[in-house]
Amino acid sequence: MTAVVHRPGHGPGVDSPYAWRLAFLSMFCIGLGGGAIYLPVIALKEIAAEFGDRRAVPSFAYMVGFFFMGVGGVFMGWLADRTSPRVPLLIAGVSILAGGWLASSGGELALYVGYAIPFGFLGNAATFTPAMNNIQGWFDRRRSTAVSIISVGPALSGFVWPQIYRWLLPEVGWREMLMIYGVTAGVLLFVCAFYVRPSPVARSKAARPVEDLSSLPMSSPALMVLLSAAGFCCCTAMAVPFVHMVAFCGDLGFSPARGSEAISLILLTAVAATFAMGRLSDYIGPIKVSLLCAVIQIASLAGFVFVEGLSGIYTLSIIHGIPYIAIVQGYALILRYLYGPTIAGWRLGVVMLFAMAGMAVGGWLGGALFDATLSYRSAFQAALAFNLLNLMLLGALYMAQRRRRGFLSPP
Repeated sequence: MTAVVHRPGHGPGVDSPYAWRLAFLSMFCIGLGGGAIYLPVIALKEIAAEFGDRRAVPSFAYMVGFFFMGVGGVFMGWLADRTSPRVPLLIAGVSILAGGWLASSGGELALYVGYAIPFGFLGNAATFTPAMNNIQGWFDRRRSTAVSIISVGPALSGFVWPQIYRWLLPEVGWREMLMIYGVTAGVLLFVCAFYVRPSPVARSKAARPVEDLSSLPMSSPALMVLLSAAGFCCCTAMAVPFVHMVAFCGDLGFSPARGSEAISLILLTAVAATFAMGRLSDYIGPIKVSLLCAVIQIASLAGFVFVEGLSGIYTLSIIHGIPYIAIVQGYALILRYLYGPTIAGWRLGVVMLFAMAGMAVGGWLGGALFDATLSYRSAFQAALAFNLLNLMLLGALYMAQRRRRGFLSPP
């Protein structure tokens, strides 16, 4: 690894106090950018009531928001490489402000377009991938910890914004709530963008750095396909119990509040486990940690196939929360670990595109299998199958990396 030496007059350096402040600011911005995606979940009945009681309307808005976030992440990673990580955040601020007006001002089409473009492609996407790529260039000794801080952003968003929506929705309605979100998040993101600077790695290059592909364990296209497929499989499996937890608890005779508590347990555990897994990556490497997360998720999904009691649901929710964020942050760490500091920003965007597609497919798959069988057991079994495939893909990467190291080691 090539260290970037800080020179006086050239701005803050690697592992500087500014780098830590930037990590927490980036987490805050990701939390702001992801808020819109949770309103169709919390206000599902209210939104559906204005569109002929069709619950497919808010559900589709949720799905296109996730999908276009993934697509936009590829573009925003590329844009940040060629300009500055500040530029995507400025775009996000303006877009989310406009999205709040667009999605709340019209009919069904306006809702879909608002969630797809200003909230998804130009908004939420602009906060995650550029920040994740940029922060890794700001750290050397504690890179995994910094990535963990940023990775908490989606969980922070998923915990805080639903509470705000539940508090304000009875008073203002879902359309006004979207306007409030758009103004609040848009203005704050625009202001925060002016604090963001490119990493010393980016500043030290007069031209765009060239990636070093010589040390990869397989060809670069094959590696990207493998990681993208692994991200899709793990997130498809991850989404099934998370999206359907409230309904699953209801089918077992428990109140919706118990399902909400189980979701909160997943998110709270995810925050703590993300930092623990990040530190563990510093010692054993991100590929081994991702394998460990895959095994833990298999254990939780196997338990959901058979669980019937509330204490069992709570226990499995805690287990499911351990890899909930850590397994996704692992892909960012693996990419940096394999490609080095000159990695192209679009690569993480591509992997996150497939991961977000997995989240969308997992939510849909759970409902489709329940409709077909009137039970969530088959949905959890399908999720388990996806997770086993994820484990096989990560295992193949681990073995390829071991063979590569053995080939390069002197006799």
